[in-house]
Amino acid sequence: MASDTPETSQSATPEAGGEFADIVHELLADPIGRAGYEAHRTLNMHDGNRNLAVIWFDVSNYQATHLKSITRLFNENPSPSDYYIGYGKLLKSEGNEELFKRIGIQGDGPLLEFAAVNDPRLDHSEAIIYKKFLYTVLRSLGLGHKAIERLENRAKAGFSDRGRCAKCRKLTSAIDENNKGKSKSNFVSGTGYATKQEKAESANRVNALNSKAKSILNREHELAGQQANTALPVSGDTQTPCVSMGNSNKRPIMAMTTPLAAGPCDDDESAQPGALGQALSANPGADAYGGVDFSTLEMRYISDSSDGVQYAYNSQSLPKGYQQDTALGMRMVKNLGSDLRTWLVLDPQKFWVNLNPTEPDRIVDSALGETNAGRAMLEADFQMKRTSAKILHPDSATGKQYWRQLKSSADGSLCFSSRMWIVPGKVEVRQDGDALYILKAQLDVKTQSDHIDDPYAKSCNADPATNAHNENLERTLVLPKVVQAVNTAPEYAPLRRAFMARIIAQWVRERHQQGNRTSFDSLIGSKNLGPAKMTGDWRPRKVFDDYVRSYRNKEFDITRETNDGRFRRVTRYVYGGADLTNVRLTGVSSTEMRKRYPQLAQSARSSTDRRVTAADGSIWLGGSVQAPERGFWDDLKDQATRLSGGNGPLLVVILLALGAILFGFRNRPSRTKRPAA
Repeated sequence: MASDTPETSQSATPEAGGEFADIVHELLADPIGRAGYEAHRTLNMHDGNRNLAVIWFDVSNYQATHLKSITRLFNENPSPSDYYIGYGKLLKSEGNEELFKRIGIQGDGPLLEFAAVNDPRLDHSEAIIYKKFLYTVLRSLGLGHKAIERLENRAKAGFSDRGRCAKCRKLTSAIDENNKGKSKSNFVSGTGYATKQEKAESANRVNALNSKAKSILNREHELAGQQANTALPVSGDTQTPCVSMGNSNKRPIMAMTTPLAAGPCDDDESAQPGALGQALSANPGADAYGGVDFSTLEMRYISDSSDGVQYAYNSQSLPKGYQQDTALGMRMVKNLGSDLRTWLVLDPQKFWVNLNPTEPDRIVDSALGETNAGRAMLEADFQMKRTSAKILHPDSATGKQYWRQLKSSADGSLCFSSRMWIVPGKVEVRQDGDALYILKAQLDVKTQSDHIDDPYAKSCNADPATNAHNENLERTLVLPKVVQAVNTAPEYAPLRRAFMARIIAQWVRERHQQGNRTSFDSLIGSKNLGPAKMTGDWRPRKVFDDYVRSYRNKEFDITRETNDGRFRRVTRYVYGGADLTNVRLTGVSSTEMRKRYPQLAQSARSSTDRRVTAADGSIWLGGSVQAPERGFWDDLKDQATRLSGGNGPLLVVILLALGAILFGFRNRPSRTKRPAA
C-alpha cells in the first residue's frame, strides 16, 4: 500500500499479476482497503483518471436529532451530479465486524460512510465528501455549522485510490489526530499521490489495481453465493448446487437459494429463484435489497415432505438510512446450514460449553469446538460475564441498588462467587403435518452461588444466610436484565441464530425417531461435520484464555468511591457456560396460533415464491426445491419402520413386500389400479 507522499515514476504496464497483484492482495487484507474496493463495486467506477475516496465517521452515541437528520436522506441509490457520483450510508457492526475493529469503533456504532468519485478537472474526491456531503447536504437536512464541524472531527478512517494531496490531508486531518500513537495509519491508499506529469502513469496504475481487486471480489462473492446456495444440509451430494429431478442416480440436495450459483442443473425448471434467492442475488446498490436487515434473518418455517422442502426466513426491515449488502445475508444463510448440520450429526449430549478457569481441558467437545455453533456458544458465554458486570456498574440504577443491598462477608469484604449459564428457554412451535412454524424461541439464564477452587480467587467467607441473600439479589435484580440482553442484544445474535437451527434439528430428530422419513436421515448421528467444520485459525482455547485473562485481571469486579473518599470493591467470580443439550418443543394448537399469530402461516408459505411483508412490518423470504420421486422400496422401508417401532426387523420388510404383491400396496395414490385377476 502506498503512502500519501508523491511517488516516483514506476512501470505503467497494467499487468494482472506481479506487482499489482501483490498490492491488491495487501489492500484487500486490510478491512479499510477492502471496504474501499467494495465502494468501487457499488459505484461501478472504472475510469482510472478519476479518483474514488471513502471517509468513515464515528456517530456512536450521536445526538438522536442529528442522526435522524442524516438518515432522512442517505437511504437512496448513489446520486450523480454534473461532476461527481457518490453516496452516504450508515453501517451497523454486524456484517462489518472487521472494519469496526480496524477503525476502533466499539459496540454497534453506527458508522457513517461517505464515498465519492470526482471529476479531476474540477475537484478532488475528498473535497467533494466534505464540501458537497458534509456541509451542503447536511446543512439542508437541518444540521447547524457546529454540528457539522463536530461530525468532521469524528472522522476515523479513509480510503483513496491515490494518496492525499496537501489540501486533502488538511481536510482529513481529524483522521490523523484521532489515530495518534497507532502504528498503522487509518488512511489507506492504493498508490501515491501523482503530479501532473505522472497523470497517465497514475491512471494506468489505478486501472490495474481496480481491475485486479474487482476480479478477486467478484470471485469471492460468487463463492459465497455458492456456499449459501447449498447451505441446508440434506442427504445427497453436497457439491451439487441444485436438485436433480426425475429418475437419475443422483440423490437430491436442498438448495436454499438456487439462483446464486451456476451448476449442471441451471436449466432445470425446479431451480427457480425463491424470494430469498432474489434478495441475495441483487446487484450492489443502496436500495437493491428491498430494505431487508440481513442480520435479523431467522428460519421460522420449514416443510419436509415427499414433494420436497420448503423454507421461509423472517427478517426485520433495515432502519432508514442504513445499508448492507448480500455478503452478510449469504453468511447468515450459510451459518444456518452449518449450524443445522452440526446439531444433526453430533450427539446432543455434547451440546455444551464450559468457561471455568480451573478446567482448561473441559472447554467444549472437540467436534463441537470446530464449528460455528460451538464458537457462538463460547463467545456468548464470555460476553454474558461482561454483560452482568456492565449491568452492575455503580453509575447505573441497577448497580446502585445492588451496592445498597449486597451484604458483606464475615470479614467485611464484598465478595460473591456464582455459576451462570445459558440454557434453552420457552420454545413454542406449531407442527402441522410435515411442516414446522417456530413461534417463540427464547433463551434463558440460570445462576447459583458456588465456590470456585482457583488459587487466583480470594476466598469468599460469607455465612450461609449472607450467601443466600446475595444469590437471591443476583437472581432477582441482575438475572432478568441478563436474560433480556441474551434474547435481544446484537452481540448475542450468533447464538440466537444457532439456537434457531437447534430447534429445527430437534424437530427433525423427533420426526426421524417417530419413524417418519426426512431429507436429513443419512446425516442424523453420522458425526460427519463436512462443510460445517470451520476453516481458519480460530480455536476454543483463545476464548478460554481471553476469559481467564479478564477474570484474573478483575474485569468483572466493581469498584466505587465511598463518601469518605475510600474505594471499595465487589469482587465477583463468575463462571459457567452454555448448555443446549435439551430443547423442549411446546406445541401450539391451530386455533391458538391463528389467534396469537394471525396470517403467519400464510406469510411463511407465500414467501417461498415472493417476498411477503407481514402486518407487523417483518419481511418473509423463502424458497422451495422439489425432491425426486421416491422409489417403491423407500415407501416399503418407511412402512416397515413405522410398524416395527423403528427397529426394522427383516421379517416385517419381507411381509410388506409380499403384501405389496398380494394386496396391491402402492407408493403413489395416483397409480392406476391393476385389473382384478
